[in-house]
Formats: sequence, structure tokens, C-alpha cells
Amino acid sequence: MYCNGWNRGGAVESIEIGKKLFEWTPFLATGFLWNILISVLALAIGTVGGGLLVLLRLSSHRKWALAGSALTELMRNVPTFVFQFYLVFMLPESLTLPFSSLSLPFPSWLKAALALALAVAGFVSDNLLSTILEWRRGRYQDALLFISNLGNFCVIIVMASSAASVIGVPELLSRCNTVINATGTTQIMLWVYLYAMVWFFLFSYLVTAGIRRFSSGMQRRIRS
Repeated sequence: MYCNGWNRGGAVESIEIGKKLFEWTPFLATGFLWNILISVLALAIGTVGGGLLVLLRLSSHRKWALAGSALTELMRNVPTFVFQFYLVFMLPESLTLPFSSLSLPFPSWLKAALALALAVAGFVSDNLLSTILEWRRGRYQDALLFISNLGNFCVIIVMASSAASVIGVPELLSRCNTVINATGTTQIMLWVYLYAMVWFFLFSYLVTAGIRRFSSGMQRRIRS
């Protein structure tokens, strides 16, 4: 009797938790869009920055080459979490354009993207340089590893974007905490975080699978 009552109670509780998660799904999904936005922007800025570093490292002038290598090492070894706090406290909330009274906001999500772009730039600088050198040697298949490597690093950046919650960005993890506080119960905490993990897992799986398929297709074309 006790076991049956406990099972019924547990089933009812699970159903209630499921209903609450369903009700909060649009709210959580909007938060995950912030994770995607931060990650895409970080990858775009970091890829451009990494490409510029590669140009410096390939320069025939030794000083420029050394400067590119030094900047790459700096970007690879500075913790993005620390740099994120640095940007938040050191950069203003808005920027006034020169020779104009127009003021543009400098939101926290942009600062988070810039912090992550630092790591992307260091990664792209190292991997793209190796890719160019392999391509020049005629090792085209080895050069194509850059695509899959960048895809895998994209997944890492998406995971790291959750750190933006500590500076007030309303991304998925931050909204999970909002849901827990709004429901007023700690019993839902585990399920909310597991639900968030599913979002990250599915996105990462789809990106990784897509990159692998694209990379395999490119390698088959080179072989043919």
C-alpha cells in the first residue's frame, strides 16, 4: 500500500514538473537564443581576428611574425571568464560616437561575445596557420581538418556562453535560475538543469554531425 501510494505520488509529481517545464519552454528557448547569438558573434569576430593574426605570423618581417605569435599565445592563455569581468567593469555601458552626440549602448551580451572571441582568435590563429602550411605542402586532406576542428570548437564556445549568466545576460542558465525561483520549489531544480542540458546536447550533436558530414564530403571530392 505504501509503495503504491508512493508510486502514485511520484508519478503525479513528475507530471506536474513536466507541465511546468512545458509552460516555461518558450521562456527557456528565448534564453538559449541568447547563447546562440553570443556564440555566433564570438566565432565571427574571433575568426576575423585569428585570420589577421595568421597574416602577421606569415609576414616576412620578423617583428611582425613575433608580434603575431605573442598575441596568439596571449589570447590562448587568458581565461575568457576573467576577461569577461574585465570588459564588464572597464568598458562603459554606452559609447558616444566621435564628433557626434549619438550614444550607442554597449550591452553585457556583446561584452560576453568579445570575451569568447579572444579564445576563438587564438584557436583560429594556430589551426589556420597549420592549415595553410599543410595546403602549401599539398596535404589537402590534412588541411581540411580545420573545418572539423572549428566545428568542434564551436560546440565548446556554445557551452562556454553559459558563463554570460554571471554578468546579467538572460541566457539559458540564467533563465533556469529564474524558473526555479519563480516556482518556489527546489524539487524542480534538477529537472530544469537536465532540461537545459538536453538543449545544449541536441544543438551540439546537430552541429557536430553537420560538420562531419560536410568535412567527409569535401574529402571525397579531393580524393576524386
